[in-house]
Amino acid sequence: MHSKILKDLNEIQLRKFAKESLDYIKIYNPEMYEEIEHKLYLEAYGHHFNEWLLECALQGMINEDGTKGGHWTVEQTNSVARSKGLTFSEYNEYDFNYVMNMIYSDYYGVIRDDIDTYYNMSIKFLTDKDFSKGKAYYYYMMVKENT
Repeated sequence: MHSKILKDLNEIQLRKFAKESLDYIKIYNPEMYEEIEHKLYLEAYGHHFNEWLLECALQGMINEDGTKGGHWTVEQTNSVARSKGLTFSEYNEYDFNYVMNMIYSDYYGVIRDDIDTYYNMSIKFLTDKDFSKGKAYYYYMMVKENT
């Protein structure tokens, strides 16, 4: 019966039903809601950051220089990428921004403080032969889970 009903609903009706169902699950089973939300995110974006997730990640950063949040905007890191001839294929501009900010946040004062060093470390992180696809996303999810 469910498949017949779902087949006859239009996209707007399905969206409304899904939203109402998720709202109900969020209230009565928050753990299930988080699991469903994560699966939906992966369907939409894969193992990559989008603008919203990047903003969430950056807001939680406590930097070694005593500041909080992202050090560079997406526009700034995109400018660096363009100046180096970097095109995004295995990862996107949000993944790249997250990694540059994460490296700044964690290693400020330990590594040479210039944009080339942060850029090079970010590329190494994102193209790690042991774990390159989705590494930034997985790293963030692990950090988020353990904080």
